[in-house]
Amino acid sequence: MKKRLNLSLLLALCFTVALSAQSNEEWGIASYYHDSFHGKETAYGVKYDKKAMTAAHRELPYGTMVRVTRLDNEKSVVVKVTDKGPYKRGRVVDLSRAAAERIGLIQDGLTEVKLEVVKRGTAAPEKPSKKAQRKERQASTPSSYDNTSRDRIVTDAGNAPAPAEKKVASNTASKPAASETKPKGQAKAAAPAAQPKLVGKEYQKYGLYKISIHEPGEKGFAVQVASLTNYENVFKQVADLQAKWFDNVLISIEEGSRMPSYKVLLGPFKEEAAAENYRKNLLKKHKIKGFVVDLNAIEYSKER
Repeated sequence: MKKRLNLSLLLALCFTVALSAQSNEEWGIASYYHDSFHGKETAYGVKYDKKAMTAAHRELPYGTMVRVTRLDNEKSVVVKVTDKGPYKRGRVVDLSRAAAERIGLIQDGLTEVKLEVVKRGTAAPEKPSKKAQRKERQASTPSSYDNTSRDRIVTDAGNAPAPAEKKVASNTASKPAASETKPKGQAKAAAPAAQPKLVGKEYQKYGLYKISIHEPGEKGFAVQVASLTNYENVFKQVADLQAKWFDNVLISIEEGSRMPSYKVLLGPFKEEAAAENYRKNLLKKHKIKGFVVDLNAIEYSKER
């Protein structure tokens, strides 16, 4: 009877450990922070340091230590969770630049990884004193509010920043003033607006799509993957790339003999060698053929 009881306890313990181990593992896509976020506050109110071994995760609490392992080359790094995110479909972790370099993610931009919880965090970070917060606010107040953004930027390829994503909530958000509090009996607040949906294979010729056009902060090199002659094919090509998790897409509109030429590129990269390595990975992992182009050598028409 005693042996049966001990055996039952042992089986129950093994089952509990198995469940715990399962909940401590996760698979998905990893990306990394763009350098422009260096020194800015995370969702937990601490400063992001690109040289530190840190990461962002949607659910794991602050201070959790996580081992991130690439599935293709088995390189791994242990990082500390100091931020919330990422909020793009399929992604499970954003790594600091130092951590991304450790597993060779800088040139690839995105990669499939396995996450393993080494030690769970339990406490929130210590908040700085009110005096220190006042000094920080004064130092961070810009002289002009033109082109300023509080969004976190995460990069997908080399040094190219991906479109910024709005944070839904932050632990550092200020409480509403007494005059803004909702009196008793007032109707419930309206439901939040629907979140944008990533369009991939669902792209249709006719429909409503939100487009955001930006000039890249710097040029360099890129990998050209298509050359098209009409808008519809351009949109379809971009949608297909989005379906494969590419959002470092560039469109070069160049003058043709009879009509404009729309060239679809991925990048940019500061170094030609980085672009060439990215081209090889595109062919190997995604069967996408392309070639490296020098963005600085492209001449555009002066016509407006």
